[in-house]
Amino acid sequence: MTGPVHFEAEPGARPDARPLEVPKPALVMAAALIAVVFLLCISARIFGFGAFAERQSVVLAERQLTFTDESNGGIRVVDATTQALAASLPPGTNGFLRGALRALTRGRSSAGIGQTVPFRLVRYADGRLVLIDPTTKRSVTVTSFGSTQIEAFDRLLRPMASSAAPTP
Repeated sequence: MTGPVHFEAEPGARPDARPLEVPKPALVMAAALIAVVFLLCISARIFGFGAFAERQSVVLAERQLTFTDESNGGIRVVDATTQALAASLPPGTNGFLRGALRALTRGRSSAGIGQTVPFRLVRYADGRLVLIDPTTKRSVTVTSFGSTQIEAFDRLLRPMASSAAPTP
């Protein structure tokens, strides 16, 4: 066994040591980088360019729909233009559709907006299928989530959707 363990003092703790300092040019460069990133983010938001900007496309089909919770836990989907039943979704099914609606209605309730204005389900010429809340300007691009979700929403887009509609 050797002698006692000796620990060195922390850097800068010795009276003869210089205090640690970050070079001023490094601080200026870091501040400049942060400023450039903020300017790019703000300009992308204002001028609408960037990775998240969706290009405008021709509308191929559109349907305005209202969604109402049923007492049994299902969802009643009504065409807002004709007041015809578009679909009756059984309880425990359509998890993605329920999640998308929950996200959009949460935005409405936090903004103090009611459920009177229908949602828009739009099929664009570029292939996108989008559920849009016109009151909050929020949307869910359904085509980003796979073929099962596309089929579920596609059935709602058709005027004569069956009552056994989507069940993913």
